[in-house]
Amino acid sequence: MQRAATALVTRAVYTTAALSLLHVAAVATPDRIYQSDGSILEDVTIVSEGLSTVSYKPSGSKKESTVDSELVLGVEFSSKPEEITLADVDASQEGFGSALAGMENYLENQGDKKDKKFPWAPSYARYRIVELTALMNNVPAMSAAVDALIAKDGDSRYVPLAMIAKIDRQIANGKLAEAKESATAFKNLITEKGLTQRWKLEQELLALRSDGSKKGADLEKELLRVSKAAAVFPTVTNAADVAAAESMLSRSEFASAEELFRGVTEDPSADNSTLAAAWTGLGDCLYRRAEAKVGSDDEGAMALFAEAQRAFMRTVVNYRFQYVHVAKSAFYAGRCFQLIDAEGAKEKSNKLFFFVMRTFKGSKWADSARDFQRKN
Repeated sequence: MQRAATALVTRAVYTTAALSLLHVAAVATPDRIYQSDGSILEDVTIVSEGLSTVSYKPSGSKKESTVDSELVLGVEFSSKPEEITLADVDASQEGFGSALAGMENYLENQGDKKDKKFPWAPSYARYRIVELTALMNNVPAMSAAVDALIAKDGDSRYVPLAMIAKIDRQIANGKLAEAKESATAFKNLITEKGLTQRWKLEQELLALRSDGSKKGADLEKELLRVSKAAAVFPTVTNAADVAAAESMLSRSEFASAEELFRGVTEDPSADNSTLAAAWTGLGDCLYRRAEAKVGSDDEGAMALFAEAQRAFMRTVVNYRFQYVHVAKSAFYAGRCFQLIDAEGAKEKSNKLFFFVMRTFKGSKWADSARDFQRKN
């Protein structure tokens, strides 16, 4: 099992990867297209996935129909080339290195030939390589994969998603200058390709997040403006809300941050990486509020620690591929168990601390988990 101790999953990674993991076996059922308004186009066969539109044939029809690519949250393929299917199985079991090799083998064997049975598959495989290298937190390999996708499949719907993933990863690794440069390149690509509103808003959000000069209330105002403008694109709105809430949390504006985090956790259209960030942020707000009550209102503090523990565990249990959030949430869930000190608390906190030490060895969370585990 290959597990990236410091891997940070991006929003862009979720869309294709999660659907791939939900449907890894090649079975004789139609494809599905998931749309931003929450609706699903079922009983279709995907023909192509372009920058502007995704083409498909409804079941039993020879006539093609289209849906705007900016409205597509993801596609679930009923069947794929065998090598890709096996690679997606490996990815579902966290065998990211094996999955990466499988995707690369498919592309190598395909060469410059078109895949007549699965015309969309080469673009899909190249984007999966972007996702897998992101999961492994291999930034140079991911950047190379994005470049390869743009060079080989420049008119694919995966191009803007790959750019988003690249910038998001650069931000996550603290490389703001590189992220800012990439955001400018994304803006130029949007102009060059004539990309539509969703991608303009995605770019604006990433540009704000990579601009280290904007902070506090000024940054939050701009992020909430993007959130409002992106109302028909829930992935953008939710991501902007989480970014604004994280900024509020950093300056101890717990009530405002908690309201935004809760809103995202209650949105059925939020993607997994954004939900993981929202549940972790909500847990953080509750934990900080609980700390402030210790000594003056211990009963209230314990109630908040218990609620925080439940929020943190939502991330640990439900969003296991969102490693950066899982590491933090598992550590703080362990701390909550310690502080509540109920029956079985020591065993539960030890289990979480050892999980963090083993899975995220070398990280700050592993070091903190080791320190607090020794106090049990």
